[in-house]
Amino acid sequence: MITTPSSKQQAPAFETTSKMVVLLVVISLCMVALVVRLFWLQVLQNKYYKACAVENSTRVTFLRAPRGIIYDRHGNLLATNKQSLSMVAIPNQIEHLSDLSSRLSKVLDLPVQKVHAQLMKAKASHSVLPYVIEHDVDMKIVSNFYENRLFLPGIDILADVSRNYPQGELCAHVLGYCGEITSGQLETRPERRMGDVVGQDGVERLYDVQLRGVDGEQRVSVNAMGTSLSKETAKPVITKESQAGQPIVLSIDLDLQRAAWNALGDRSGAVVAIDPQTGEVLAMVSRPSFDPNVFTRRITPAVWKKINAPSHPMHNRALSGFPPGSIWKAITLIAALENKVVKPDTKLHVSGGISLGGFFFGDWTHTSGVYDLVKCLAWSRDSAFYQMGLKMTPEMIKEWGVKFGAGRPTGVELRHEGSGLVPDSAWKERVLHEKWYPGNTLHMSIGQTFTQVTPAQGARIFGAFGMRGQVPGLHLVMKIGDRQIPPPEKEKIKMNPKFLKVVLDGLKAVVASGTAGATKLGTIEVAGKTGSAEAPPAGSKTHAWFACYAPADKPRIAMCCFVEHGGHGGSICAPIAKQILEFYFGLKDNTQIVQKPPSAKPKRH
Repeated sequence: MITTPSSKQQAPAFETTSKMVVLLVVISLCMVALVVRLFWLQVLQNKYYKACAVENSTRVTFLRAPRGIIYDRHGNLLATNKQSLSMVAIPNQIEHLSDLSSRLSKVLDLPVQKVHAQLMKAKASHSVLPYVIEHDVDMKIVSNFYENRLFLPGIDILADVSRNYPQGELCAHVLGYCGEITSGQLETRPERRMGDVVGQDGVERLYDVQLRGVDGEQRVSVNAMGTSLSKETAKPVITKESQAGQPIVLSIDLDLQRAAWNALGDRSGAVVAIDPQTGEVLAMVSRPSFDPNVFTRRITPAVWKKINAPSHPMHNRALSGFPPGSIWKAITLIAALENKVVKPDTKLHVSGGISLGGFFFGDWTHTSGVYDLVKCLAWSRDSAFYQMGLKMTPEMIKEWGVKFGAGRPTGVELRHEGSGLVPDSAWKERVLHEKWYPGNTLHMSIGQTFTQVTPAQGARIFGAFGMRGQVPGLHLVMKIGDRQIPPPEKEKIKMNPKFLKVVLDGLKAVVASGTAGATKLGTIEVAGKTGSAEAPPAGSKTHAWFACYAPADKPRIAMCCFVEHGGHGGSICAPIAKQILEFYFGLKDNTQIVQKPPSAKPKRH
């Protein structure tokens, strides 16, 4: 076939036209795709990408809710808040963990492994909110941070609120303390987040939900590096208002609490004072104590050693059981009268002790004589109560101890309250796998060996005697927010008035002419009972006790003083109680109450 010139010219033209058509189609499709994509991005996805843009230019930070303030009954501050600074990590900005951990550990002066673990938790949280690495940082850390800020991406210092306890050690065992939430607590409290500060003990823990409030949120403008802009160029915008926690009013009388603290001095022990008519706890002191403020920031090794000292400063002795010694004799006497073991006019021969089964059970003094029941209680004669115990079973004594509040919680709103112990033959068989011996009853009759009472129970028991058999339920919280908390109803013990009068006359005689003469207040009649209880280790001093109420005929206050291995109740605890009562009744101001050295008086129960 012969190709003509015209056909040679037509072929390239056709090919060019086809290519142009294809190109136009491709361009058209691209344009359509671009328009569709732009429509998708700018119209359909407008809200999403606008939000992303906002996220890139702003940072969500918490607006910490102020924790509810805790007041005493007169409006004095027990727990409040203070402005502080916290170091935080921004989860979506954390990168190069190893390098960041190394640099940050030098700023915080913490081990690299600990800092790395914190940053890992922050990264794993996937939260838009900052993760708190360190609460209540001091100015040295703040200064170190800003000096190294360029090399700490994703780390910042933010304004925060931390707990403050203006009374320090004074009310620590009542208030408890706040600390960072633990992993275990997070499992049961999904509404909280890692890094939150919650109540860890005392009133702070039990009423954490009411106290904590609701955190708010705010947005802060940041630059491309995620660094907060200055206040001059960007003001935080609050997107969610915080709600303060509810205030709580306690029954504690701060001035009386301080008087009890000063009277107890440096001794290891406790004082609990109550209003026997309502059960309101007016004072609850346990020494040694601790400063709850140390838990608002990182605990140093020196502080950790102090709060874990062998003296156990975090142990609340006011709610712990100890052998009560002779303060228990009021229970033994009412049990003996109600069980017809003795009569109101019974007189007993007292001496240096009695023998039983080849064992000698000694009295605290060798003075002999014939005493009526009032004098037996006034002078705490062991040999008289041994004679009562010989005619009773442990169950008879236990019945009356439990009625007055021993061996069971007082009702006070604190964790770790001990129930004490009022033993019987079934308890000994179950726990010690031994039968009950008559000698055990003799020891029980004077409050020794197995029997245990807490100082709080001691105050309740003697409040019940003062109220003629009305047993108050102890409580601390009087008001939450605007809601008044009514006191618990009192329990009423049915007793023969003639039998009760013998015990009450005996308790008056303890102060008027017996072992607690150091508590006399002149025109105000005090009734009570001293006690000295043997306790391990062998050879150590006895625990010292004194429980009382005043005025004797219509009590306004009931109290129990306890000094661990302090010696004798009459020479140690009775003077402590007198100082507190003098302040309570306006006979001495708080500044006059000072710790007195142990008395050199003869040993007394």
